[in-house]
This record gives sequence, structure tokens and C-alpha cells, in this order.
Amino acid sequence: MPLFSSAFARRTVTLLFLGVLALLVIVAAAAWLTARTGSHTEEVIRERDLRMVSGVILTALLDAETGQRGYLLTGESRYLEPYTASLPAIREGLVALRELYLQQGRPDERLVLLKSALDAKLSELAETVGLAETGRRDEALALVKTDRGKATMDDIRATLGGLIAEAESRVTARLAELNRASDLLLWVAGLGAILIVLFAVGAAWVVVQYTAQLVAARHELQVANASLEERVAERTTALTRANEEIQRFAYIVSHDLRSPLVNIMGFTSELEVGAESLRRYIGGDEQQAERAKLAALEDIPEAIRFIRASTGRMDALINAILKLSREGRRELNPEPIDLVKLFAATGASVKHQLDEANATLSVPDKAPIIVSDRLALEQIVNNVVDNAVKYLARDRPGRIAIVVSSSPGRIAIAISDNGRGIAQQDSERIFELFRRAGAQDRPGEGIGLAHVRALARRLGGEISVRSELGRGSTFQIDLPARLRVSDSRAPSEVMK
Repeated sequence: MPLFSSAFARRTVTLLFLGVLALLVIVAAAAWLTARTGSHTEEVIRERDLRMVSGVILTALLDAETGQRGYLLTGESRYLEPYTASLPAIREGLVALRELYLQQGRPDERLVLLKSALDAKLSELAETVGLAETGRRDEALALVKTDRGKATMDDIRATLGGLIAEAESRVTARLAELNRASDLLLWVAGLGAILIVLFAVGAAWVVVQYTAQLVAARHELQVANASLEERVAERTTALTRANEEIQRFAYIVSHDLRSPLVNIMGFTSELEVGAESLRRYIGGDEQQAERAKLAALEDIPEAIRFIRASTGRMDALINAILKLSREGRRELNPEPIDLVKLFAATGASVKHQLDEANATLSVPDKAPIIVSDRLALEQIVNNVVDNAVKYLARDRPGRIAIVVSSSPGRIAIAISDNGRGIAQQDSERIFELFRRAGAQDRPGEGIGLAHVRALARRLGGEISVRSELGRGSTFQIDLPARLRVSDSRAPSEVMK
């Protein structure tokens, strides 16, 4: 059914488009105005700082001059305290003023003149104080009376006053800009509110019309649901029956296959008895006796070994099928499980193998409580850890680590090792029944990981692997934090 085939869809999309367009315009205007406001605010702050620093320099210079004159008039050193305290403030203020000029990218010719005047004034102050300190106070007063310092001070006042006046003028202009931007922002917000109300009214009208159509369609849907529920119940019953038949079929087939195996193994025993008889009662001519002897001593025993090896292999495979079939029929029993204790039990069960392989197993000190089937979870963890120990590299100390993480409703168990690793193309193959990957130099039937995946899926989870040849593997087991038995699936279902 095309998207715009109904009036509701067309109206909804139109209103949505217009609403988004209006919102984008409002947001763009607000962003632009906000950026302008921010820029003006920064300029106001800079001008305020410039005005403040200029005032600080002027005040400090006046304090220094006051201290100088008090000392020259009285000769008491306590009057020099304002002079001494003001000198660092003057120098620091000049540095701060230069930084502000650089930040604004403004020319610093006036700063050069100001610095020259300040240096001259500070030199005059230092000279008079120095003369007074050496006892030549009359010379110092004479130097003051030349009005050289006064002229310099007037130049400094004029320069700093000009800086302060310019800063005041720019602050006033920027504040006016801020007020205009604020007013415009209010207009934009008001217009946006009006548009939003209009679109909300239009959307409500469309929804009311569509709701009326839904009410009419609901009755028809209820009638259809009545028959649909019956069909779903029938199909669920059929599916459950089919699943039980699959499990029963696997059980019966594997059970029936054991009978001929028992017969074959019985006949191999008979063959052994016959071979023993041949060895004792070989007769006939020398050539026939030699052939019979060869058959009795080599051919028959070799055939028996092959028969027994094959029947043993078939018996192991059938036992694996029976085990999976039994697991599929076992009822799950959710219970709270302390993962730390479960990991500790796993470590104790493989301690001997770890010692033999010069390997270590690290488990977490803390882990969340999971509600799941204990037996199934123990089998999953034990199988993966057993595999990790089995396929450790023999040329370096083995390290196996279990890490637990959690997210809302889920718990992940990562089991990592530094073993021989798994090729990328085999990362899924290892989870298939009776399939193995890499060098077949370790005993096994290829059912462990298939069994683990079946159990994980029945617990409502999944298992995957990340691996690199020669570096190691990490098996990730993702499970629900709380198992719902009604959602679990049997191994026979996940292998179909």
C-alpha cells in the first residue's frame, strides 16, 4: 500500500513537513541570535576588563605618587608603603592591557606611548625616592618642583582616560545591540509558539478524524481476532507436537542404531575367538599354512581393530545425540545463581589440568546475581573453560580469564584465553554438531560447543566467539538476567 494512498497519511506528512520546516527556521534564527548575543557579550566583557585594568593602573600610579610625596615631605619610611605596593600592580596592569589589545587585534601604538610615559613617571618617582633615602631630600623636592613628573602624569591620565572613555562607549553600543537581539529573540520565540499551536491544532484535528476511522475498524478487527486466535492456538499445538516428534525421532533413531552396534561388537568377539583357534590349529601344506598364519596373526586382528574403532566412534556419536535429546526434554528450573561461586567451582574442577598446562584462571570478585537454570549454566561455563584449557598453546604460560558485564535485563560472560586461536572462517563451524576446526591433536567428538550453543539458546541467550590464530580466543555468552521458561527453546529447535 503506497505511503500517500490515504488522506490521513498525506495530511500527517504535510503537517509534519511544515512543522519541521518552521522548527528549523525558528532554531536557525534562535541560533543566529544566540551567536550574536554571545559575541556581543564577549565584547562587553573584554571592554569591561580593559576599562577595569586602565582604572587599576591609574589608581596604582596615583597611590605611588601619593606615597612618594608623603615620604618626601615627612621623611618617614611608612609613607613609602603605598609607593612600594603600587609598583607591581602597575607592571601587571600594563601586561594585562597588552594581552587584551592582542585578543581584540587592535593596534598597540597607544600602549607604546603609555608604556613610555609610565616608565618615565616611575623613573622620576624612583629617582626622587632614591635621593631622599640618601639624605638629599631638598634635591628630591627640587626635582618634583620642576613639574616634569606632573607633565608625565597628565599625559598618562589623558591616555588612560581616553582608553576608559572608548571602552565605555563600546560597552554602551554593545549593550544596545544585546537589547535589540533580545527583543528579536522574543519575537522569534513568540512567532514559533504561535506556529506550534497552529500545527498542534491541525494535528489534533487530523488525529480526531483518524481516531473515528480507527473506532470503526476496531470492531472489524475484533471479529477477525476471534478466528485468528483459534488458528494461532491450532498452529501452536501442531508446532509443539512436531517438536516432540523431532525429539522422539532423534531418540528412537539413536536407540535403534545401538542394536546393530552391539551385534557388531559381539561378532568382533567371535572373530577374536576364531583367530585364536586358527593360531592354535593351523594345518595343511606349508604355503596354505603360511597364508592362514598371516590372516590369523595380522589381517583378522587388524580388521577387528578397525571394526572396534568404528563402532566406538559411532557409539560416542549416538551418545552425543541421546544427550542432546535428553537435554531438550529436561525441564528448566530457574533459580538465583551466584556467578562468583559458580566460577570458583569451575576453577576447582579444572585445577589439575591447569597445573599440568602451567596455566592460570582468573575469575571476578564481584558479579551480578542471575536467575537461570543452574545445571545448564554450569555446563555452558564448564565446557567453554575445558575447551580453553584443552587448546592452550604449549609454548607459553596459559592465561584464562572470566569477565562479567551487565546491561538492562542482560548479563554477558566473556571467557578469554591466550591459546592457539581459531581461524576466522571456522568461527561458526565450531558450533556445528560433530564439526571441529584446526589441528585434530586433542581428543573430542565435536559436540561440546554445539551443546553449549543449544543450551545458551534454550536459556534465551546466545554464544559467539572472537578469535585470532596464534593469539587466543574470547567466547561471549549473552544471557537474560532473568530466565522465562516459556521463552526457552530446546536444542533440537536451534539445530534445525
